[in-house]
Amino acid sequence: MSKRLGPESGPRPGHPLPGREGEVPWQRWEMGELPQARRAAGSAPPSPEETARRKAAFQRQAELRALQESAREEARQVGHREGYQAGEAEGFQAGLAEGLEQGRAQAREELERQLRETLTPLLPLAESFGEALQELDEVLAEELVELALATGRQLAGEALKARPKQVLEIVRGLLHTEPGMSGKPRLWLHPRDHALVEEYLGQELAAAGWVLQPDDQVTRGGCRVTSASGELDATWESRWAAVKRQVRRRAAPPPREEGAP
Repeated sequence: MSKRLGPESGPRPGHPLPGREGEVPWQRWEMGELPQARRAAGSAPPSPEETARRKAAFQRQAELRALQESAREEARQVGHREGYQAGEAEGFQAGLAEGLEQGRAQAREELERQLRETLTPLLPLAESFGEALQELDEVLAEELVELALATGRQLAGEALKARPKQVLEIVRGLLHTEPGMSGKPRLWLHPRDHALVEEYLGQELAAAGWVLQPDDQVTRGGCRVTSASGELDATWESRWAAVKRQVRRRAAPPPREEGAP
């Protein structure tokens, strides 16, 4: 028969019940204190310095987050503004290039129009001006010829004074002209040239039947010969007139062809 256990014989609190060998002894569970309660009971309230430090740290963190947010917003605004400005500048440059090209084209058209309006009435004037220049060239050429002749005459006169014996060459040329003078040719000379020719060519002229005749109307350096068959004029004036005719003939412009402007 089993034996009833009374209160006296039951296990006491805190003592494990006897068990079999190898088994964990049984213990009575009792509700203990919560860890949080133990911590609350064991920790003291923070000091004013700790509270101030925590507040300052929290404030710094809040300021840091505010600065970060402000920096992000500023970067966003700067990026938006720079993008807008870049797009605006690109559009401005494109519009400026197009406007400049249109302005240049309009300026060229306006310049061509003004040139046409200005130059068209001047065409007849330019043609008449060209004709006037041509006439002026002819006048100037003639004046230059006259100037050259005047200069040449002066130089010839100076050469005659320097070489008075030039008249001997003229007389010798007339003496040997073919055909010869018939009859008794008479040679008219300036008195001073008469003496010079008689000294150097007197015998030769006498042998040809020529007669020397002084004439103060004949310019020195020239002479003339008269005979029954005609007259030879070798005076200074006639020889100079022949030189002028030859020079003017060479300096004259060629005749214009019909239909030439």
